[in-house]
Amino acid sequence: MSSDEQKSQILQQEYNRSQEIIAELDQQLISISSQLQEHKIVDETLTSIPPSDRKDRKCFKMIGGALVEKTIDEIIIILADEIKQLTKQQEMINKELVKSKKKLENWITNNKIKVVKG
Repeated sequence: MSSDEQKSQILQQEYNRSQEIIAELDQQLISISSQLQEHKIVDETLTSIPPSDRKDRKCFKMIGGALVEKTIDEIIIILADEIKQLTKQQEMINKELVKSKKKLENWITNNKIKVVKG
């Protein structure tokens, strides 16, 4: 195998690794966004119930694989915290995704790579 072929193979492997990282981050972002949307829907539904109607009303939430009975107000507090956490995760993953894409673009430019899609 010539040195050009070896260099080409190494560059291809680096490109593939970068693409895999980007695809994984994309998948994580989709998953987090979906969870966040579900949490927001539940939060909107529960907060739309007038406070006087939800005073002692029970609600169930899946926590660690177990269905737990709570009051609606307790669940609203838990959901608010989870929405904050998911939003932070979403922002972090999005920043990492942008950074990874920029890094790949720079790598492509620096190595004078021409991407051929087949």
